[in-house]
Amino acid sequence: MYCPVCGTCDIGKVATNQYYCWNCLLEFSDKGNQFHIYYVEADGSLVDVKEKQDKVEVEI
Repeated sequence: MYCPVCGTCDIGKVATNQYYCWNCLLEFSDKGNQFHIYYVEADGSLVDVKEKQDKVEVEI
């Protein structure tokens, strides 16, 4: 298993089909041929990368 963002194999398994990349500090889930990528917030909650990018674009 490799990280879909940075390509490294420094991956840890969090849950069924959920993984954490120690290199880029993102969590992702493997849904067949599709990956969902998340930022891990300070409180441990997950925020979809697309959602967070949309917020940044609106604030600029």
